[in-house]
Amino acid sequence: MAWSQETDVRRYFHDVVDNAKHHWEELAHRLDIPRPDISATDMKRRGDPTQCCRDVLDLWVGINGRRATLDVLKDALVGCKHQDVVDIIEGRDTIGGGRRRHHGDYGPYDSNVTDMRRVFLLIKEKLGVRWKDFARALDFDEPTIDVFSYKHRDPRDACMDMLEEWRQNKGRGATLNELKEALKNAGRMDVVDAIIEHEEEFKIKRPRGCAPRAAQMPRNPEQKRVFISYTVDPDTDPHRTPRQRDSHIALQRERVRALSDTLRHNGVDSVIDQYLEQNPPHIWTRWTEDEIHMADYVLMICTPNYLQCVTGRKDEEATSEYKVRFEGKVIYAKLADPKVHEKFLPVFFDEINRDNVPTVFQGGHFYGPIERNPRYGQDSFNQLFYKIVGSAPKEKLPPPVGNIPPGLVPVPRRT
Repeated sequence: MAWSQETDVRRYFHDVVDNAKHHWEELAHRLDIPRPDISATDMKRRGDPTQCCRDVLDLWVGINGRRATLDVLKDALVGCKHQDVVDIIEGRDTIGGGRRRHHGDYGPYDSNVTDMRRVFLLIKEKLGVRWKDFARALDFDEPTIDVFSYKHRDPRDACMDMLEEWRQNKGRGATLNELKEALKNAGRMDVVDAIIEHEEEFKIKRPRGCAPRAAQMPRNPEQKRVFISYTVDPDTDPHRTPRQRDSHIALQRERVRALSDTLRHNGVDSVIDQYLEQNPPHIWTRWTEDEIHMADYVLMICTPNYLQCVTGRKDEEATSEYKVRFEGKVIYAKLADPKVHEKFLPVFFDEINRDNVPTVFQGGHFYGPIERNPRYGQDSFNQLFYKIVGSAPKEKLPPPVGNIPPGLVPVPRRT
């Protein structure tokens, strides 16, 4: 009997691992896994969240046997602010359990659950620094809003925390219609339109008759976001011909686009102004300030011209340079907070030249030279990529620290 109970709850482990693995430690604590076992799992798996989450779930079942019920797992997930995973599990029960539906109910798919976390991700990206009016429309008071702002340096994280708190408080009343009504009251019909446009994608769809693992809709994980700050003209040489200058500008734009595209292909949400040239924002400076504020990292493409512009040493007005001078003002304003310094990464396309780096960042690490056609597998690109995603291949990590060989005796310390 205990074996069948284990088998039943294990059916849902892949949902938990796929959607809550980055909070595996908190989940382990709420499942009453002993702290030494949590530390041992972390050390054994070298912090790999997928393996760690899977291990603690298996350990939980092994410790508790038939007491490791689905209700206990759901309560732990709600405590970790992962009602989204509970919704997915309950949706699986409704669709794959004993209750049958007619084929015409949802066309070729069964679909009755909205993946609210994906909706939240869209909302936080769209609102950015302007999330507080939305919080007020969801009936949060000013002191509570201030707490979210204090807890999170990034307004997107504050918005996400607020949304998770809202869903926790509302329970079954936390519906998509409630979100759309609050956005409408906050004057953000653009976000409502974006939700409506993608609403069908937010449904958890499973083809009828498919096994649970194969039928699960792939989850769109939360990604690192970068903003690339650069000047379209990298050089300051006044003796260049117009043709040479145009060639330098074309090459710089090509390299920036190639770097950004490669980051995006490898799971990083990279943002550059070139992506918006066909549908530009109404006010470029506001867009620039928001992107710098929301980015996890700002890549500073260091060149002689970029140094002059970002530090405010260049006075002449030019369409291609005024934005970078404004970026410099935003960047230097943020440096008042020492915790933000690591957010700005000096990057070089050509050979690294310390003299082209703003003085305040000269003590940091420089990345490059990035090749004209960057791709995963090139050392210079990999180093930058690993820094952004906060991870590295297992073979790049140091080996575990072993035990001191037996037979050694301590040497008295000289005083």
